[in-house]
Amino acid sequence: MGDVLCLVFAEYPYPFMTVDVEKAAARAYDYIVVGGGTAGCPLAATLSQHYSVLLVERGDSPYGNPDTADIKGLFKVLGDPSEFPYVMQGFVSEEGVQLVRGRVLGGSTAINAGFYSRASSEFIREMEWDEKLVNESYEWVEKLNAFEPDKLFRWNSAFKDALLEAGVLPYNGFSLDHLEGTKISASTIDNDGRRHTAADLLQYANPDNIVVLLNTTDSPGTNPQATSMMLGRYTGVRILQERMNICEHRPF
Repeated sequence: MGDVLCLVFAEYPYPFMTVDVEKAAARAYDYIVVGGGTAGCPLAATLSQHYSVLLVERGDSPYGNPDTADIKGLFKVLGDPSEFPYVMQGFVSEEGVQLVRGRVLGGSTAINAGFYSRASSEFIREMEWDEKLVNESYEWVEKLNAFEPDKLFRWNSAFKDALLEAGVLPYNGFSLDHLEGTKISASTIDNDGRRHTAADLLQYANPDNIVVLLNTTDSPGTNPQATSMMLGRYTGVRILQERMNICEHRPF
């Protein structure tokens, strides 16, 4: 039943989204990005500004499916993740938090609680990243995917109050920055309850240079998509190494 509902509700708002393997294989690509999740979508969108890109995702579209497009779907997924085709698996984090991994375009951003925060300056320096480029990338994402809440849900308020009662101080109010203490940050779920995922960042893609291939699974014994994915993965790494100096200043 879950598979049927997913297929009924799925929409394909970008003209370059397809489930047709032959259509996707009919052209050549400079890059093949394996996995259309939190990193895959913005990476493919950025590369498409100058190169041809195939983005391969084993899941379906998150659009048109109320379980992935609306905040109400969050609680359904956490209740029994095995019931939903767009959930890869449930797991418990090292902190003891029950979470799920996505199998859908947009990855786990299509099914998680929507908390958005920037990384700490210390982390950026430890990774030896270009801080100016990182800040540009934040803004690139936040234009579409980060919203200041006009009010807190009851469970948000309860969590905030619990942190303060436990002494997680100071209280910083609203901030996108990584801060010690307790804060209210942005959400990828807007104030109307609509979820915004990493797939939304494909709005930045050059539609002439990108194909997004969805539902990349097949029956046992015949899996041409998987073959293309593995070949593309290693080819993409080689091309990336050769052209890194060209792309290194593009935010993704």
